Amino acid sequence: MKKILLCLTTVCALITAFVFSGSNVSAASTSFEDAAAQENAYMAYEELMNSFTISEETGEKCYPEYYGGSYITDDDVLVIYTKDLDKITNVGINNDSIRYEKCEYSYNELLDIMEVLNEYKQQRPDDIISQNFNVFGLYDSLNRVVVRLDDLSEESILEFKKNVCDNEAIVFEQGNGPAELEVSVNPGSSISTSGYVGSVGYRVKKNGVSGFVTAGHLASYGDTIYYGGTAFASCTASQQSGSVDGAFCSITNSNYSVTNTLNGTSNTLSTVISEPGVGTVINKIGQSTNHTSGKITSTSVTVTFTSGNTITNLTEADYTSAPGDSGCVVYSYVSSSNTRYTLGIHTGANGSKRYYTKANQINAALGTSRY
Repeated sequence: MKKILLCLTTVCALITAFVFSGSNVSAASTSFEDAAAQENAYMAYEELMNSFTISEETGEKCYPEYYGGSYITDDDVLVIYTKDLDKITNVGINNDSIRYEKCEYSYNELLDIMEVLNEYKQQRPDDIISQNFNVFGLYDSLNRVVVRLDDLSEESILEFKKNVCDNEAIVFEQGNGPAELEVSVNPGSSISTSGYVGSVGYRVKKNGVSGFVTAGHLASYGDTIYYGGTAFASCTASQQSGSVDGAFCSITNSNYSVTNTLNGTSNTLSTVISEPGVGTVINKIGQSTNHTSGKITSTSVTVTFTSGNTITNLTEADYTSAPGDSGCVVYSYVSSSNTRYTLGIHTGANGSKRYYTKANQINAALGTSRY
């Protein structure tokens, strides 16, 4: 009988305890946050996103010039920002879970600012000014781009405006240095590569080969993946650039197979990938902190990590994590349909903020697909 490899397990508890009755595997907490109260707002956001056309040239959404972003409030209402209240109603979305509010900047204007900042950061990574802003992102709820400066002095702000970008849509906040890649050194843990421990993400296939995704900073191309000292997988694709910190690991040991069962539960992760908006309740399962939850605070953040890699288009949230959670699955849960949507994999942390790589970005970069 094949031993069952849980695709969403924490790294040190990838295989369920009842299969390895003699192993020292602790069950994860089964607590998680339900987004059912947000369902109407959640679905309205999906409808809104689907109403926008897709560029044939870039494959990206084309936002109308009046659209200023959107987010779900604490009382489960989807706020849609617009520069023109008369035009936004043309979207055709109108229910009790939606509120339209006028804003100062269009989403396209904010995206243009992000592009300028990304270009500076990627082309001049060793510049003193560049090293002073390691996290910046588009925050829908603020209708602004937030730049976190480690040195938040007036002089540094003026230097940023002079050399990088001077735009009233930018808000400056105190930074916390480069973000941590949450991998812990623990050679005795269940799954490791080169002495580092992380967490398994979710089940995928690449060119018909079964495996799973995890963090790219955990698994490099050619790395052997171990469970309890036993080699069971190999990394055949890895990326730490652009909008992706991810790796595909194919199963090489026939005693292991991958499932969609969330670790420590009988719950199934949906193969449907979702990209929810700001304010949405989400969950993650990692080998260090098990099940934790929080809310999305931005869907477009650029982060420089302690490894020196800068990753764009990450999603920021406020769930709890710790070293060893890198690569673990991030998902949303709606109890009314008993659906747990695949969102992505946890990448790292900076202060109280957490970051995950979107599943769609991973699939596009690595050539993987959910199943």
